[in-house]
Order: sequence, then structure tokens, then C-alpha cells
Amino acid sequence: MVIASASGISKSFGINTILEQVSFHINKGDRIGIIGDNGAGKSTLLSIIARPLSHDAGELFISSQADLGYLKQNDNFSSENTVYQEMLSIFSEVIAMEEAMHRLSALISHKSSERADIKELLLEYDALMEAFERKGGFSYQSEIRGILSSMAFPEEYFEKKISTLSGGERTRLALASLLLKKPGVLLLDEPTNHLDIGTLKWLEQYLKNYPGTLVIVSHDRYFLDQIVNRIFEIENARLSAYEGNYTLYLEKKKQRQEELQRKYEQQTQEIRRQEEIIRRFKQRGTEKLA
Repeated sequence: MVIASASGISKSFGINTILEQVSFHINKGDRIGIIGDNGAGKSTLLSIIARPLSHDAGELFISSQADLGYLKQNDNFSSENTVYQEMLSIFSEVIAMEEAMHRLSALISHKSSERADIKELLLEYDALMEAFERKGGFSYQSEIRGILSSMAFPEEYFEKKISTLSGGERTRLALASLLLKKPGVLLLDEPTNHLDIGTLKWLEQYLKNYPGTLVIVSHDRYFLDQIVNRIFEIENARLSAYEGNYTLYLEKKKQRQEELQRKYEQQTQEIRRQEEIIRRFKQRGTEKLA
């Protein structure tokens, strides 16, 4: 199933062309690494896919069934929440269910003491309990603590205001928040920045087992080797797609360059051959034929 595709996408900033006639497709379950030199347009392309940034020309299709989660290099936290409050806000629907269950439970207890008919209340409570369990209601708090701990936030950080965190801590918190939301498509811009070795190893293992689609901008070659199965290379404002991880990309790019070099040399030899034929014709006075 194709969840995103582009045809002839172009993007410029002023007189600088960043992307030109870029075309690609992303299938459900793909794990794509976007690579290229600094300033090549990697983050621009990811932002266009995530749709906070528009393209100048071409067509972009994003499936209505694609649940996009986008991690950019600069987080967009604006609240004065604590670290733990911000993570709790992700589960607002589950928390509302939990509160409704407490109210129903109290009402059922009250009605029972009055020996009133509580059949409908019990049915409502059972349905709510089932939905609550399905959405991870019994594990969301431990899940929050587990993700925060894995992203190098010890418990003493839980009550810290987000506004007091460093840039690197805010980036880690943005990543933790996104992983808790579990979108169907993860769009990650340099997710390994500001991670120590232990956290990086944890993230690598987590993404290996992630059931959704991944699109990752990264300079970390080893990380890409472990995670991705396709490479999008942006070079000279164009995109080339390769199947396989980063190591396979290097091999295939080398083969492609060698093939292009062979074709160039064959073309050059053919041009020289034809020029030599023309020169001989001219020497024989057959310029018209030449």
C-alpha cells in the first residue's frame, strides 16, 4: 500500500533551488533513510512530506489513512507543563475514561446500597472498561516512566518545568513524546542528536521493532545500517532511490557511478571516432559527404 508519493516536486528559497523534479513513493512498512550533504535539502524534503512546508511545483499525495508523527530538529513545546504533565497530556482521552469509570463505580456503589436496578450502569461500565483496556489504560503511566527513563530522564526530572530544560533535553523529550503517541508513520529529523550511547542503543532497538513506517534523516551511518531498508539520496537538488541499507547503498552507488563512467568513456570514444571519419572525408575533398 502506497502511503505517500511525489511527482516532480520542486522547492526554492529565493534564488536557491533546493529540490528539483523530485519523485518518489513510500510504501506502508518502508524504513527509509534520507541522506545527503549539509544543506542538500534533507530536512526540507521531510518537512514537505510532513506538510508544515509547501512545495513550489509538482504533486504530493499523502494517504488519508497515514497517521504522521513528525520530529523536527527544533521542538515546538510552548507550555509551562512539567515533563511528566506533558507526557500525561498525550493520554488525555484515556485519563478522561479513567475518571468516568471512577464516577460510574461510585454511582454503582450508591445505587447498590439503595437496592436500585444497576444493570444498565454495569453494562456501561463494562463497555468503558473494555475501551480503557484496549487503549492501554492499565499501563500508560508505567509506559510514560519507561520511555522517559529510556530517554535519559531520571525521576527527579519528572517535576521539572519544560522551560528549564536545555536544548538537548527538549529534543529528547520531543522524541519521547512522539514515541508515546505511536503514529503509523514516524518522520524523524536527526533523532540521534543529543543521545548518549546507551540511549542511542535503546532507540535503535526500539525502531527496529517499530511496527509502522519510518522516514529518517540522519548522518549516523551505523544507525541507518541497523534500521533502514531503503535510501533516498539528495544530491544536486535531485533524489535517487536505492534499495537496501546504507552499506548496500554505497555499493550500488559505486556500481552506478562506474556504469556512468563506462558510458561516458564509450560516448567519448564514439565522438572521437566520428570526428576522425569527418576529418578524413575533408582531407579527401568530400566535405559535402562529410
